Amino acid sequence: MSENSYVEIPNMPDSNCFACGPVNDKGLKMKFYGNDKLVYCDVSVPSYMVGWNGLAHGGIVSTLLDESMSWGAIFLTRRMIFTKTMTVTYHKPVMVGDMLHVESEVLEKISDRDAVMSSKIFNSKGELCSSATGSFFLMDIDRVKKLGIVDEKEVDEFWEMIKSFQEF
Repeated sequence: MSENSYVEIPNMPDSNCFACGPVNDKGLKMKFYGNDKLVYCDVSVPSYMVGWNGLAHGGIVSTLLDESMSWGAIFLTRRMIFTKTMTVTYHKPVMVGDMLHVESEVLEKISDRDAVMSSKIFNSKGELCSSATGSFFLMDIDRVKKLGIVDEKEVDEFWEMIKSFQEF
């Protein structure tokens, strides 16, 4: 895959995730695309997620960044992940209803179990609005199952989806 071509990253069709779930009626329904270096999503924050005076709530902005880094880590490392830490910087207001471009990349793969990610949100004018860095646990299927916090069938299905990324 070349740096300029992107593929649509599959998601679980019945996912109810607030950020990326296609069946969550109140969610953001983020859909991601990736290449060998970068993962991105174009999304608009709905008006019911307003914080103050037309601004997207800061927690929603943080969610956009975390979800972008998470899918970036999943797609670019081909591993299951959990967010360990995250630092957000708010540069400019993010307005509800504006078409945003959210992207992420791996800053450093520290080990087979740890990666540092970055994410940025740009508004429809191309201005940097928010950015984040985060540390992520990289996990294989057995480790996730041992945690016992996700149904094993769902873990198996998600792992099969991750393995399919290698076909791109």
